[in-house]
Amino acid sequence: MKAYKLTPLDQLKLEEKQLREEIKVSEQKMVFQLQYINDNWGSMLLKSVSSSIMNKVTDRVESSSPVSSNYLTRSTGGGWGNFFFSNYKSVGSIGWRILKPIALTFLTKKVTSKLLPSRRRKR
Repeated sequence: MKAYKLTPLDQLKLEEKQLREEIKVSEQKMVFQLQYINDNWGSMLLKSVSSSIMNKVTDRVESSSPVSSNYLTRSTGGGWGNFFFSNYKSVGSIGWRILKPIALTFLTKKVTSKLLPSRRRKR
C-alpha cells in the first residue's frame, strides 16, 4: 500500500483552507464579543465607575479613620444609593435605554451643525 504524499502546492492550499476557517471562527467570536459589549456597555460602565468610587471612599475612610471599616459593609437603611448599587445592571440598562436617544439626537445636531452651518440672512 502506498501512502499518498501531498505536493507543496497541495500543502499550501490545505493550510490556506485551515487559516480561512480559523479566521471565520475568530470573526464570529469577535462579533459576539462586540455585540455583548454593545448590549451591556452601560451596565459595565456603571459598574466600573461605582467600583472606582467605592474603592476611593473605602481607601479614604481606612486611611483617615481609626474606626474599623466593617460599618461600610452593613446596610443601615434603604435609600436610593443602595438600590442603585445593588441593581446596577438593570439600572444601567434602563438608564442607557433612556439616555441613548437623547445622546444620539444631541450628537446628530452637533455634527450636522458643524458640517452644514446654517446661513443667516443679513439685514
